[in-house]
Amino acid sequence: MLQQTTVGAVAARYDAFLARFPDVASLARAREESVLAAWSGLGYYARARNLRRAAREIAARHAGRIPSDPVALRELPGFGEYMAAAVASIAFGVRAPAAEANVTRVLSRLFRVGDPPGRTRERRILELADALLPADRPGDLTAALMDLGQRVCAPRRPRCAECPLEQNCEARREGAPERYPLRAARPATRDVHLAAAVARRGDGRVLLVRGESSPLSRLWRFPSAEADEPGAARSALAEELAGYGLELHADAALGEARHTIMNRRISVRVYGAAPPLDSHGARREADRRWMSPRELERAAIPTLTRKIAAAAGLSE
Repeated sequence: MLQQTTVGAVAARYDAFLARFPDVASLARAREESVLAAWSGLGYYARARNLRRAAREIAARHAGRIPSDPVALRELPGFGEYMAAAVASIAFGVRAPAAEANVTRVLSRLFRVGDPPGRTRERRILELADALLPADRPGDLTAALMDLGQRVCAPRRPRCAECPLEQNCEARREGAPERYPLRAARPATRDVHLAAAVARRGDGRVLLVRGESSPLSRLWRFPSAEADEPGAARSALAEELAGYGLELHADAALGEARHTIMNRRISVRVYGAAPPLDSHGARREADRRWMSPRELERAAIPTLTRKIAAAAGLSE
C-alpha cells in the first residue's frame, strides 16, 4: 500500500483492508472486484491485483505460508527486488538490504551519493545498506531508516537538528542536504479536459461502466471522454454515450471537479444524461451497471469517480 502512496492515505485504509482480508487464505479466495473495492482511493490498482494474485500463488505453491527466502518472494506477482528484500528482512529477519525512496534519501545524504537515478546508484545504495545491516534483527535497521526518511529526513526542509545521524551526515556538513539524492527531470505537466456523464434513473440509480484496457481496468467509472479543450471533450462524450443509448442533457453542467494523475492535470465537467426508457428492465451487463448511491460508495471505483459523484450531488 505504501508504494507511491503517502502514509496518511494508507492509514485510512489499512485496518479496514486487514479486517476484510485478515490472512492469505481470505485474500486468495476473494473476488478481484472485492479487493479493488477495498483498495478504492489508493490508486495504482495493479498493486491490488498483484497482491491478490500473490496470495493465490502462496496458497497454491507454498501451502498458504509466505516464503521467507528473497529468491522465492521475487517470483510472486508484484514482488520486485525491493519488496522481496523488505519482507524477508522485516518479517523474517533475513539479512537482505532493502532500499525504497526513504532509505535511498537517507543514505544518499548520509554518504553524499552523487550518482544520478539509475542502476549504478541503486547498486551503490544497496551496498551501503548491506554494510550497515547487523547480523541480529536486520529488519529493525531497515524499518528505522524508512521511518527516519519519512519523518525527519524529508525531501524538502529536512529536520536535520532532530536527526540522530546529523553529526555523521556528509550532505549536512556540505550544507546542502536537499541536493541529495539527485532527481530525474520531471515530465512537463499536461492540462486535459474531461467530460463525464451522470445518467440517473427514476429510482435514483446511476450508470457506471468499466473497460479492460486502461490502468483503471475493472474499476467502475462514469461514461467520460477527454480532449484538449472542454467543447471537444463534450462532443466526444456525446459520441460515447450513443453506444450506451444515452443522450446528454442540453442544460449546463451539473458541476466541476479537478483531479491530478501523474503529470496530467484534469479539469472535469459533469453533465446529466437521459437514460433509455427501458433501462429499468435492462439486464445487468458485464461492462455496465446501474448503482444506487449506497452501492456506488462500496464499489470498486477510483478517486476520480468519487469526485465526479460529489460534483453531481450524489449521496446516500
